[in-house]
Amino acid sequence: MNKLVVYGLLIFSSGLAVGMLSQKLYSTAEVSAKAAPPKPEDWRKRYVGEMTQRVSLTPEQVGQLEAILDESRTLYHQVKEKYRPEMAAIYQAELSKIRALLNPSQIPAYETYAAEREARRKEWESKKR
Repeated sequence: MNKLVVYGLLIFSSGLAVGMLSQKLYSTAEVSAKAAPPKPEDWRKRYVGEMTQRVSLTPEQVGQLEAILDESRTLYHQVKEKYRPEMAAIYQAELSKIRALLNPSQIPAYETYAAEREARRKEWESKKR
């Protein structure tokens, strides 16, 4: 009878351990892929810090690196502003073609859907900045 009690306690304790481990694994925090993208200033600070540390930049070189990054940022913005009107025209043409393929009863639902998408896009754009 003594062995039965020991085996019973052993089985019970191993079941308890498995249950506790399962609960811990089940209740851990979720990982979300919807983390906010890093801000440009944060990226730049990290990049300059890593360059300074890993490449052993002198303070003069850090200043030159900052100037290079400033120049590149200006050029990126110029190119982006240049293509923005063309991209908007393509998008408007797309919307016109989609509206043309819909029948009149589908257009109100499409307009609602398009407005929701536009609101999400604007929200995303505002978070990006």
